[in-house]
Amino acid sequence: MPGSNFALLDTSVYIENFKSGRFTEALIRSPWIIRCSAVVLHELRRGTRTVLERRFVADLAKKVRIITPTERHWFESAEVLSLMGRKRGYDPHKLRELAFDVLIALSVRATGATLITCNHQDFAEIRKYKPFKALYW
Repeated sequence: MPGSNFALLDTSVYIENFKSGRFTEALIRSPWIIRCSAVVLHELRRGTRTVLERRFVADLAKKVRIITPTERHWFESAEVLSLMGRKRGYDPHKLRELAFDVLIALSVRATGATLITCNHQDFAEIRKYKPFKALYW
């Protein structure tokens, strides 16, 4: 997929669109071929509270191609988090908050896709350590 027109939507985009619908039109008209991270599916499913939400995640998992972090991504994410902890002084709680975001970023980087996210702050910080394509909504 290098140099591709593939995009992964971050959890924040799914949640915001589920709540408000504000990205529906942009997604329908999008030039992107949407893929989904296994990490995003995990985060979405973990946060479900209603039957409708669980059904949405189950349907999403069936209908979209899923990108899964590799063993190398898990190891590399630990290195990135350790470096971020040292350079930024992040405490263990903040590093746990960032762990899945780093995995998502590494998957995006490896596939050549673009990450679409509402979480500018965390992903902009991660990009300082491992550059990847991102679009902030």
